[in-house]
Amino acid sequence: MNLLGGGGGAGRKPLKSGMKELAVFREKVTEQHRQMGKGGKHHLGLEEPKKLRPPPARTPCQQELDQVLERISTMRLPDERGPLEHLYSLHIPNCDKHGLYNLKQCKMSLNGQRGECWCVNPNTGKLIQGAPTIRGDPECHLFYNEQQGARGLHTQRMQ
Repeated sequence: MNLLGGGGGAGRKPLKSGMKELAVFREKVTEQHRQMGKGGKHHLGLEEPKKLRPPPARTPCQQELDQVLERISTMRLPDERGPLEHLYSLHIPNCDKHGLYNLKQCKMSLNGQRGECWCVNPNTGKLIQGAPTIRGDPECHLFYNEQQGARGLHTQRMQ
């Protein structure tokens, strides 16, 4: 079987037609590589090399999470205690998809009881003053919006 699209003998396509099919095939492969992020001049000689970008900066929540995960990965687990016992002492930050802290942060559940939850500023992870720390939902959106609203009123009065 001929890879350029023809069979043998009388059914063979002219060379120009085979070259055209090869060009179409190359174009398809190039597009697949582009979609998979594998571009570059070294692939079929048809693309410009992609500019390498440094990885995006990690947010404070992501950095804190990285540190906790690193600590977990290096933990030694004594035989007499369960493997998860040490995890209960760690605070594992709850980050949203943009890398900010979720308003509600909670300790892990233990022995069927919910962990305590508290409210934080999504940018800093710092505790929002006046918000409760409870086993359940402290309704953080009320405290964060109030905090933001108070800042807005203060700014308007200053102008």
